[in-house]
Amino acid sequence: MATSVVLPDGKVLALEEGTTAFDAARAISPRLAEAVVVARVDGEIQDLRVPLRDGAKLELLKADTPEGRDTINHSAEHLLATAVLRLFPGAKVTMGPKNHGDEFYYDFDVAGRTFTPSDLEMIEAEVKKLIEQKIKFEWQLVPKKDALGVFEGLGQKNDYKTEILSWIPEDSVSIYRCGEFVDFCRGPHLPHAGFIKGLKITSSSAAYWRADATKQSLQRVRGVAFPNKDDLDKYVRRLEEAKKRDHRTLGRDLELYLVSERYDSHAYSEKDEIDLYVGVDAEAPLDRALVEHTLGAAASAFPGRTLRRTVKFGEAPKAPAGGAGGAGGAGGGDEARPRLHVRLRGAAAQESKSAFRAAVSARKDADVEVHFEPHFVEEIGAGLVMWLPKGGLLRTIIEDQWRKMHLEEGYDIVYSPHIAKADLWKTSGHWDFYREGMFSPMSVDGHDYCCKPMNCPFHILMVKSRTRSYREFPMRLAELGTVYRYEAAGVMHGLMRVRGFTQDDAHLFCRADQVEQEIHRVLRFILKMLRTFGFEQFDINLSTRPEKYVGGLEDWAKAESTLAGALKALGLEYTVDPGGGAFYGPKIDIKLVDALERRWQCSTLQYDFNNPERFTLGFVNAKGELEQPIMLHRALLGSIERFIGVLLEHHAGALPAWLSPEQARVVTVSDKHNDHAEQVTQALRAHGIRAGFVRSSEKLGAKIREAQVEKIPHMLVIGDKEVEAKGATVRLRDGSDRGFMKTEALAEFLREQCAIPVVT
Repeated sequence: MATSVVLPDGKVLALEEGTTAFDAARAISPRLAEAVVVARVDGEIQDLRVPLRDGAKLELLKADTPEGRDTINHSAEHLLATAVLRLFPGAKVTMGPKNHGDEFYYDFDVAGRTFTPSDLEMIEAEVKKLIEQKIKFEWQLVPKKDALGVFEGLGQKNDYKTEILSWIPEDSVSIYRCGEFVDFCRGPHLPHAGFIKGLKITSSSAAYWRADATKQSLQRVRGVAFPNKDDLDKYVRRLEEAKKRDHRTLGRDLELYLVSERYDSHAYSEKDEIDLYVGVDAEAPLDRALVEHTLGAAASAFPGRTLRRTVKFGEAPKAPAGGAGGAGGAGGGDEARPRLHVRLRGAAAQESKSAFRAAVSARKDADVEVHFEPHFVEEIGAGLVMWLPKGGLLRTIIEDQWRKMHLEEGYDIVYSPHIAKADLWKTSGHWDFYREGMFSPMSVDGHDYCCKPMNCPFHILMVKSRTRSYREFPMRLAELGTVYRYEAAGVMHGLMRVRGFTQDDAHLFCRADQVEQEIHRVLRFILKMLRTFGFEQFDINLSTRPEKYVGGLEDWAKAESTLAGALKALGLEYTVDPGGGAFYGPKIDIKLVDALERRWQCSTLQYDFNNPERFTLGFVNAKGELEQPIMLHRALLGSIERFIGVLLEHHAGALPAWLSPEQARVVTVSDKHNDHAEQVTQALRAHGIRAGFVRSSEKLGAKIREAQVEKIPHMLVIGDKEVEAKGATVRLRDGSDRGFMKTEALAEFLREQCAIPVVT
């Protein structure tokens, strides 16, 4: 029996029964068969080796397509696992990510081992060998009852895979084999590894099984793969630039905010410093020679590292809770022998800790307890941000501009509480559909209260607070509302992924005849807001009905059609994200593109026909009948925290003058110029310029360098000439000189330079 497939150009290709997409490519052209890596069959991505259905629509995709890139990364992930199993016998492979568009990773259980930079180099070299060998990815479909036997047949007993298998509802399991590595995997994968032309193992970090800090600690190894070497070279250059722009480093150096680093993979990983603490047990006398021996051992074990040493006699530090410790000497039970307690902190200390333990063990006549722990800031809890004065001012500037633009657009500013009874979230549906993202309830007066994960139910109750007339619509309620969401340990990331953040939230309540106009208006407002902050490039997605949803199919179809129509009417190009919508309705996501061409999800517009029904929201229409409004959720910046992180990285910390907490720094040649500097500073502040001046005995060059390090847009130099002429010489942070200006002219110049952009 023949099988026919329809190609993108409409042509029908007749094939034999059981033919695969790879066979179809070979039938079209042998050259195409050498280039294609994955197929789209009836709109779904599919491995080339899966038999085709009769009448299927077939599209063959090469390595340079987004789908091809995803397949390349996914296949490189399996090569990574193969390499780790070869280099570290006994390692257990757990899970990788769901999507592979940007990178790949696997989490490994390596019996408490921490991968070092030299380990990563070995792993990368081994992966490249597999690529050179063009190792194949073999696919098979096996009965679920036989699936674990595949692992046991390779001598790879793996409890993680037993648990994963229990999650699979189907009777058959898709399995891929790559060398000695095998895994449950839906694919798709490359025909062989030779399609990968550029690869880099980028990092390793701590992780937990199923992202649960109470479960097994794992090692996550990340990497990227490309269909050509030029793309890899471009990525490496961008990676180096991204390190310089990391908002976590900039936030610390510019003193903008504090956030816990306990579960953040950053955790000073780029630093070479090691904190070395040596404490002497007060109960046993100890000669100082052992202390010197320990300090020397550290210097030899960590060559090229900066050791920040603290030595305290008569004081022994306790081992950190949960920290890995071990006795460095022999016969630890002999109380007569001197004892030394050593604690090392910092990512760099992990690299040669075994060498350090061996070095300190050379003194057989003493006990040396060695403890290693990470170097992080942890006080108030993970994912909770504290804004320092400069960061607080930056946030105020952004929020003030946000309020100003919203009032101009006809929004009303509202405020809602941080907690509410759990019944509110049950009514809204979040309890059933978003429970895992909420913090546990607290008992108050016999009722369960929850920290709010969303602002929307409060805004609904505000509209519902009295009977509304159709003349009152549309109602536009906007709030900078702080919400709290449980993010799993190990995924926190500076300001980008936190547990408490402030949404620039708004909800629009419309009559049916107003929805289209309001959607158009919101989309224009989103682009105006983002352009005001300096962003000009955007990627737009239309996210459709997910697997778990509420409402009728007709409502979903109408909502999706309305959103798509608005995008087309405004001439905005977009791609469809199947299944990416919220449980209560479809949405439009707008990703801004930063200076490194990275995409950041910030703005969203969501259509909701669910919550008005759940809360029995209604208004009296022109006929005097009760009618249900349509609700639109929207955010422009996404969250204030995340948006500031994106801004810092986009501008490499050198924020536009209108956003800079300090717009001008007055610096003097010597102390005798201080009085005039004070006068200039006050005059500029009177004109609305955020100018700063600090009396300092430092030399002029040092003052200018300090201002440049702090990314101050304008430096105003004052010496004898400037005092006499009653002004200052203007120097920009890029090093250019604008010359001398009298104080009044200087104020006008700075007002122009620091003006908020006008975007139409």
